[in-house]
Amino acid sequence: MLLKKAIHYTRLSVLSVFLIISCNASVLAASVIADTPCDSLYYESLSARAWLEAQREITQNQNLILKPDSVFEYTCFDGHLRELADHAAQMLSETSQYGQPLDTNSMDQALQNLVGTSLAAYVSNNFAPHSLLAGHPAATGIDHTIQAIPGGNPAYSCDIMSRVWQAAKCINFVSNSEFDGFFTFEEYADPLSVDKRHLPTACTSITANWNTNIATALTTGPWSNDPVDTYFLLSEPQNCGGGTCPCTGDPIPTGVFVIRSGYQNNEYQEHVCLQPGCRYYPGGGDDLAPGVAGPGGAGCYGR
Repeated sequence: MLLKKAIHYTRLSVLSVFLIISCNASVLAASVIADTPCDSLYYESLSARAWLEAQREITQNQNLILKPDSVFEYTCFDGHLRELADHAAQMLSETSQYGQPLDTNSMDQALQNLVGTSLAAYVSNNFAPHSLLAGHPAATGIDHTIQAIPGGNPAYSCDIMSRVWQAAKCINFVSNSEFDGFFTFEEYADPLSVDKRHLPTACTSITANWNTNIATALTTGPWSNDPVDTYFLLSEPQNCGGGTCPCTGDPIPTGVFVIRSGYQNNEYQEHVCLQPGCRYYPGGGDDLAPGVAGPGGAGCYGR
């Protein structure tokens, strides 16, 4: 029994050493192609790609989600103050029932000094000089400038919130092609492009971070890119100067056996032609339709 356990533990130890050596070997080979996730350089590439994806999403969210406007502007709060000042004649400070009243503009001045001045400064410092909706073109012409209380008290009237809501609801996706929409990583990294977060004022571009992570994740990362031969050249049409181009290249068998009736050549192996505009004819007589002669022997034709 003890001998069996000793053999069992020995096997586990050998297996563990083998796994460690295998993982370390892949780390050493990472300068060529990272084969397994146990490579630390593989994590570097994943981390750089994650940064690119997250930063792109954050940037566009910050571009499309607009800065909130001032509720004081939406409700025309200065209009409420003017309404209060307009009805000051019924209040203690401007009534004549207790002797000589104060000046008829005393409540106007008091409200302006206590509330109006600070209200105008708050709105100006935090929500100006851009228009509503953080200066989005959809809200062009929709604005409310805080007015001083003295100098006339028109009846309260305010439709700013309704107009802003309608404008915000009708904004279409990619209303500004320069900033909205979908962009490649390289477009964000372009030092000549303006940062997409432009409302109400543009953010400082971070092209250096973009270029560094693009290099790590996509171009000159910890290992060489896996060589891929796409054979695109074989699918490109020939330049025949406007004339009829011959379909060159050997047709490729698909493994499909075709059986048809009414043709001289009723059975044949299907093939495909790589060049655009070319199709495979099996040959043997009427290739186009029953009784209609084909272009020739088996091969690629049609251009």
